[in-house]
Amino acid sequence: MARGRLGVKVCCVIGAVAVVAAVAFFVMRQMGVAWLQPPLDLSSTKVEISQSDLFTPDVLRKGATHVENDMSSMRGCAIERISYAEPGTVGEHGSNKYGTSVTFEMAYTCNTFNTQRTAMPSSGSYEYLLQYAPDKSVDGTGWVTVSHGNG
Repeated sequence: MARGRLGVKVCCVIGAVAVVAAVAFFVMRQMGVAWLQPPLDLSSTKVEISQSDLFTPDVLRKGATHVENDMSSMRGCAIERISYAEPGTVGEHGSNKYGTSVTFEMAYTCNTFNTQRTAMPSSGSYEYLLQYAPDKSVDGTGWVTVSHGNG
């Protein structure tokens, strides 16, 4: 008889722990605990690169990859578009000149709340000022971030 009551008590304790864990998980997810958010979604990112006198298309695509790498902490968000438009003609076709800085624009949306972006709207765009410096690049793209912000 005592053995039956012990089994019931153990089941009640296990059930209570399971309920508390489920509630805690739900609350943390609603509060935007970063590790509970899905990773940055790049599945439908459009990369738009204009004709360039400064860089080859491959080097500019690596600039877009650098922006993706830099934004990887934006869990629960998706990058919709990364674009590069060169202002005017310089004349040195695809010279890939070391130290040249250019601006990329990144448009994003976030469908879930994320504590890392509480100061950001759920959608918008960022401007990235990148410098071409292959020897300083830490992600292998040849680019380093000089600054970024929402314009």
